[in-house]
This record gives sequence, C-alpha cells and structure tokens, in this order.
Amino acid sequence: MKRYFPLVFLLIAMVCLSLTGFQCGSAETTSAKLYFTQKQYQKAEESLLKQVAKNPKDEEAWFLLGQTRHEMQNYSGMNDAFQQALAVNNSHRDEIVRYRLAVWAQMYNTGVNAYNKGRDSAAYYDKALDNFRTAISMEPDSSGTYYVAALAYYAKHDTKGAQQMLETALQKRADFSDAARFLGQIYFGSAQEKLGAKDSLGARTDFSKSASAFETAYKAEPDSPENITNLIEAYELTNQTAKAEALTKNAVQKDPKNKLFRYAYGVFLLKNEEYPDAIEQFSKALEIDPAYSDAKYNLGVSYLNWGVTLRTEANKKLEQGKKGSKLTKEETTYMEKFKQALPHLEESGRQRPDDAALWTQLGRLYTILNMPDKAKAAYEKSDKLAKP
Repeated sequence: MKRYFPLVFLLIAMVCLSLTGFQCGSAETTSAKLYFTQKQYQKAEESLLKQVAKNPKDEEAWFLLGQTRHEMQNYSGMNDAFQQALAVNNSHRDEIVRYRLAVWAQMYNTGVNAYNKGRDSAAYYDKALDNFRTAISMEPDSSGTYYVAALAYYAKHDTKGAQQMLETALQKRADFSDAARFLGQIYFGSAQEKLGAKDSLGARTDFSKSASAFETAYKAEPDSPENITNLIEAYELTNQTAKAEALTKNAVQKDPKNKLFRYAYGVFLLKNEEYPDAIEQFSKALEIDPAYSDAKYNLGVSYLNWGVTLRTEANKKLEQGKKGSKLTKEETTYMEKFKQALPHLEESGRQRPDDAALWTQLGRLYTILNMPDKAKAAYEKSDKLAKP
C-alpha cells in the first residue's frame, strides 16, 4: 500500500529580528557586536565563545551567540546557544521563541519543497527529512511536523521510521485523526505482508495495532466515512464481529445514503441469516448506485440462501410428519425465493464473467429451478475459471 502524499507549504509571517537593546558588556561581547554588524559572523562567534568560556552565566553572550549562528545557518548550534541563555534567565525568551518559530517555518517549508521533488529523485526524501528534523528541534511539540516526516519516511520505504514519527505525533496530539489513520494503514499493510509470509502471529499483532490506531482516528473524527470503513474492516479482521456490526448499523443510521455502509451492514445481516433485512440493505445500496455489482450479487445470494433455508425447514417438517403429508402453500414459498434470486445472479454473471464462485452459485440455482442445460454450462464455466 504505497502512496504518494503531495504536501502544501505552510505559510507563516517571518519575524523581523535585529540586534538591538544590548547593554555595555565585556570586550569580547563588544567586539562580537561589531563583527555581527559587519557580517563577519565567524569572528563574532569566536569572540562570543571566548566570553561564555570565561563567564558561562552571561545570558546576553549566549543569546548573541544564538543570533550569530542563525545568520551562519547553524541552526543546531543556534538552538544550543539559546538553550544555554534560557538556562541562565528568561531575559530574551520572547525573542528566542520568535527565532525558533522562524527557523521552524523555514525548515518546514524547505522540507515540503524537497518532499514534493521526491517524485523526480528519491534523494530529495532524505533532504526533506533533514529539514523536518531541524524543524522538530525548533518546535518539538508540533505534531504536524512529525506527520510530514512520517510521509517522507514512508515515501522512502522506511515504515519503521514512519511508525515512530506517527506515534510521536499522537503523543503530542491524541486527537490527530490523519496521523492515527495513516498509522493504522501502515500496520494494516504490514499485517497483510506478514500473512503472505506465513507469519500469522506477526499478522495478528499488526492487525490489532491497526485496529487500535483506527479506533483513535474514529474517536477524533467519528463522522469520517474513511475512519468508519477502516475500523469496520479492522474489527472484522481481529474477530471483533459484534463491534463491527454495531458500528456498521450506527453508520447506516447516521448516513443512510452511503452505499458502502448499506452494503457492509447487509453483509453482516446475510451472515447472520437475517435475509429480509439483508435484502433491504442491498436493495437500498442499489437504489443509491444501480451499478453496484457487489450489492447486486449479494442481493441474489440473499434470496438464494433464504430459499435454501426455507426448503431445509420444509423438508424437515415432512420428515417429522405423518406419511403422505404435504406442505402448505406458505411452506413452499422457497421456490419464489429461488426465482427472485435468478435475475440478480444472472446480471451479476454478465457484470463479472470471470468470477468462478458466482458461476457456481448460478449452477446451483439453475439446478434447483430445473434448468439442466444452463446448470451444466454454469458449472463448466466455473470449473474452467477455477483451474490455475
């Protein structure tokens, strides 16, 4: 399940920062200010490093060192110097916040630009990650930055890195629906890969993690159709059938014009042998989308299975009754169900001519309805399609 997620730029007003308002200080600090004004940033840094080595509690020197490193585009060093300044006191706290915010926005936007170029060269994903890591160091509580970093990791096929970024994003913001949904999709894909590799235990573990992530996404955005359908499927795959059915029923009640919800609820009802209700849901789905082939097929199967159930019950009554007893007209209505199934399954056959299971069902139905030639043709087609 590899996806490409285009990103858009985060627009933010960049703050104007200037070197003003300093008190008279040491010779090293005074020299540094002069070098800074002359844009001799290397010399300014050297003077300030001498000053903080002599006086580690000089908050002003640490702050000026941070500003100098900002101009040198040494953002990691800038952050370290600002951290030292804040450890002394909060004299320049507001300015430091603005500097960090400005660098965060710059690195975020640069990272987005690199990510979007990843379609041309995968090397850009590494460049994007470098920028996103710097952005995170500036604003470590920005959940959105971890999310875009996860996209970059995923784009370069590093699912572990993507998982870590998304889990951190959710630690920062528990109701981050997009992050939870993306995390669920990653675990879901991992589970499917493990199933293919015959790692059933690993698959169960990842399906469970997927369900947990989809639950988080659903709680954050309970009206999202994607969150609902993801969670329904996750519940089914983790054998939480009752939860899946309840969620599906609730989804139909909240959004009765959603064909997917109607169909999913119909499938549960069909499995539970609640045929009239299943038929209602599949019929409603087809009212919404007359070309919905899965709903058409399962509508036919509902009538067919209903007929089989009624016939079984009728035959059991005959076996238990007196010799020579006959069924009432109401008790032979199973033939009507078979006849009602026929047009839906035949249309499904035209829509899905390569579906072996469907042709098996048609063969079964033709046999019941005493249509031997059609039954033979249907079974032969099913056998042919089933062969490797």
